[in-house]
Amino acid sequence: MLTHLRVKNFALIDDLTLDLQKKLIVFSGETGSGKSILINAISFLVGEKAEKSFIRHQSDFAEVQGIFVLNEKTRKICLELGIEDCDELIISRKIKLDGKSEIRVNGNLITLSMLKNITTSMIDIYGQHQHQCLLHEANHIEFVDSIKKPEELDQLPVLLLKLSEIDDKLSSLGGDEGKRQREMDILKFEIEELESADLKNGEDEILEEKQKKFFNVQKITDLVGSSLNALNGDDNFSVENVLAFASKTLNNATDDKELQSLQERINSIQIELSDIKQGLFDVLDSYNFSEQEFEEVESRLNLIKNLKRKYGGTVENCLNYLSESKQKLEFLQNSDIECQKLEQEKQVLISKIDELCDIITQKRKQNALVLEQNISKELSYLGMKDAKLVAQFSKNEMFSKNGKDNIKFLFSANKGEPLKPLISVISGGEMSRFMLAFKTVMGNKNGASIMLFDEIDNGIGGEVGFFVGTKLSEISKHAQVIVVTHLASIGAMADQHFKVFKSAINDRTKTEIKELKEEEKLCEIARLAGGINDTFAYNYAKELKQRAISVKNS
Repeated sequence: MLTHLRVKNFALIDDLTLDLQKKLIVFSGETGSGKSILINAISFLVGEKAEKSFIRHQSDFAEVQGIFVLNEKTRKICLELGIEDCDELIISRKIKLDGKSEIRVNGNLITLSMLKNITTSMIDIYGQHQHQCLLHEANHIEFVDSIKKPEELDQLPVLLLKLSEIDDKLSSLGGDEGKRQREMDILKFEIEELESADLKNGEDEILEEKQKKFFNVQKITDLVGSSLNALNGDDNFSVENVLAFASKTLNNATDDKELQSLQERINSIQIELSDIKQGLFDVLDSYNFSEQEFEEVESRLNLIKNLKRKYGGTVENCLNYLSESKQKLEFLQNSDIECQKLEQEKQVLISKIDELCDIITQKRKQNALVLEQNISKELSYLGMKDAKLVAQFSKNEMFSKNGKDNIKFLFSANKGEPLKPLISVISGGEMSRFMLAFKTVMGNKNGASIMLFDEIDNGIGGEVGFFVGTKLSEISKHAQVIVVTHLASIGAMADQHFKVFKSAINDRTKTEIKELKEEEKLCEIARLAGGINDTFAYNYAKELKQRAISVKNS
């Protein structure tokens, strides 16, 4: 409920404060007096689009503040948003000339999305171009269930949980029979692929070394050959012949111990040189190039590289994957009996859920019929005698906690017109009366604690207008109802009546709102009835007021 409203620098409103009661609150006034400004201010406060045009001329900002008593739904939303638990919310929203805006709840800054999340559970605004929860098809199933909730809906979550648990078990066992068979086929292929490869740990490293040798064989043999050529020289001037000649020459100097020592060193070099040459020849032998062996190494390495890419990046990981796959295949092959048992349980459970969904659908169709008939009756009472509402049912492929139903409201306002989705055919004035009928039928089961009706009297008058006022009064027993009206019969029903008017001070026009006392209410009702200083209109206003009191007390 909105208990306090302050509007400052908003369009033609300078600075006004309203204290609001529960029940039915009526705002009336001459055309152009600024009633729409009040609607815009409240809409702005609860999250509608902010526009700089809202700011009063010669002002730097516009601000609207409201104090709201929380209902339980809003309290829960506030707690979820991290707002401290409280009984009242002070919401303020400001927009400045530079386009910057500020939203606060109980002094704390919040975002626009947070504001909308809070206020949509508190207030519904019904009028031209305004948002209505009833137009959202996602809500239609809840409205039908609110007539009388099928008790089977309480059983569905339990059964769906059991179904989910069975699916989890089947998933751990490889899924259903088809999925399990597909997985086993894949595992068999992978096991065969790895086993036929006959991988060995470290094999890839050995092959890579061989591959490097093959890549370097020509270079190495050329270098070794050049080394041997350098050592051999030609036949007469090889290093060995030179050393042999030197040794033989020094052999004649047997009496000189120093030369003998040098000869021995030459002999040692000859031996070392011979060993080096043999080593070089051995290297040449070891680097004999085999095209076939090279292709075998290349092929094997490509196979191992492909397997490593598929199964883990290393030979060790490939072997681990092979071991795990064998175990998994054995597990799946041995799980057939358990899976068959679970599949049977699943089918029994699905059949039970389907049966429940069918029962829920039938009960919903009965509820929908009651809703359709009652709303059509109320719309006729409110001057829309040819209006028709139909709840269109369709089935989802899968079930959920709401069963398998989709429900969409179709509507026709006039005789002979086809039924179409509610959102596409209903006008603002029709929507206000439709919501009025809906709230009368539904009570406060789905509604917000504050309802604001604009254009509720669009296109109606006379006795129908009084019936509209009666319905508004009925709804105000369980929600705060704020109405902007031009009808005397609705004004007569008001528990709290405000008059909106313009005044001019210092050559500036402003919109003002005054709460009317009992005598002032009668005068305003007489004006709404078409009389100014008219005894007949005044007496008619007294009759309307007395009739309204009788209806309220009945």
